[in-house]
Amino acid sequence: MSVGPLVASGIGILLLVATAYILVGGTLATTEVMVEAQNNLAVHQETRMRTAIAIQNTTIAGQTLYVEVKNTGSEPIVEISSLDVYLLSGGVPVYVPYGNWSRVSITPDDIHPGGLDPGETLTLAVGFKDENATWVQVVTGNGVSSSAYT
Repeated sequence: MSVGPLVASGIGILLLVATAYILVGGTLATTEVMVEAQNNLAVHQETRMRTAIAIQNTTIAGQTLYVEVKNTGSEPIVEISSLDVYLLSGGVPVYVPYGNWSRVSITPDDIHPGGLDPGETLTLAVGFKDENATWVQVVTGNGVSSSAYT
């Protein structure tokens, strides 16, 4: 009797074990990535739910719009530069990137200086060209926004 069928059977079993090992390893790696993505999404959504801002007051002085934004949520806004500002100027919405608006002050700024903590009010100075800036919207880095007429 020849050993050919025995060797072929052994190689077949080895290939089945190797294939099963690769499939199980790939499935576990994919599952781990999916679980991590779901956890990150949940943390992001929780942070967004705790974030809230409200525009308290707007004042126009010449070509500068001053906007008072109060953090009414329970999540601090650490990176002020991540705020987006939009103006409705002459009937057209205009995006005002960071650098074209500036932080005037945060009051009170006793806890975490430079960050907008819950209960604090940030005053922004937004320069604009058209004298008909009639509406302003401020959007946080995680998508929470507040708007007001000027």
